[in-house]
Amino acid sequence: MQIFHSWDEARASEIRGGAITLGNFDGVHMGHEQVLAETRGHAMNADGPTIVVTFEPHPRAVLYPEEAPRRLCHLQEKLGYLEAEGVNAVLLLEFTKELAGWPAEKFSSTLYETFAFKHMHVGYDFAFGHDREGHVDDLRNLGDEVGFNVTVAAAFEMMGAVVSSSRIRSAVEAADFELAKTLLGRDYSIAGKVLHGEKRGREMNFPTANVDVADLAHPPVGIYAVRANTRDRSKQWNGAAYLGYRPTFNGRTLLLETHLLDDSPDLYDQCLNVSFIQRIREDRKFTGHADLAAQIAKDCDMARQILDAD
Repeated sequence: MQIFHSWDEARASEIRGGAITLGNFDGVHMGHEQVLAETRGHAMNADGPTIVVTFEPHPRAVLYPEEAPRRLCHLQEKLGYLEAEGVNAVLLLEFTKELAGWPAEKFSSTLYETFAFKHMHVGYDFAFGHDREGHVDDLRNLGDEVGFNVTVAAAFEMMGAVVSSSRIRSAVEAADFELAKTLLGRDYSIAGKVLHGEKRGREMNFPTANVDVADLAHPPVGIYAVRANTRDRSKQWNGAAYLGYRPTFNGRTLLLETHLLDDSPDLYDQCLNVSFIQRIREDRKFTGHADLAAQIAKDCDMARQILDAD
């Protein structure tokens, strides 16, 4: 999959024709997968590439920072999911206030001049350009002039409601991992580079791989049964994970600390993907290392039981 970081970079490529779609694609959930599959079908009919245009950071993080949603995945994971869906090229545009101020006509015409696509496929709630002034009819008018078709994906519903990133965030924040899995099409996970920590877990014979959750959507603080794997999925483990601020040690930074059951690999500076299966208990403060270590042992036993039964 080719990734372009600017209009000029995309124009300099040989990616032309085919079908294109636009969106944030946060989480690349089942609704997104429907849009991508339909776009891929239109691209095949046009004998050309499947092209996605997406933005970084999330537009609301630029326009309304105080309302910016927590992300369902980091950019690297999003790009990986898009590639897995058969996307041939991604135009990753830096979202700025300047770009937000582009009139809809300028954005759509620049897009066509860049890729000369034969088909544009958009979501049911699609709008674009300054103040979201551009709509499907505007695209169809341009398409009639220059020679591309426009279709609109129907809203994708599961379990009585439209599948959306916001609905999945709510499920994750409620630790409803079954619903999140259904809507995502995979277990909800947090991925990131394994950080060097204070090694307190190792001192208690429960070493952990620590990942910063940063701006990601996450469940409530507590203990979880998880599965973990490296980015290339060459290695996988069962685990017990702690998400919290480490009140026993007066911590202030939210961290995801994962103890891999029955293994202690050196994962520093590697990317670890941690999939949440079930919540074990709430977070609480302990009087000392011995009490904490005893509870961790119980948590690990519970995680084994949950994962063996899953």
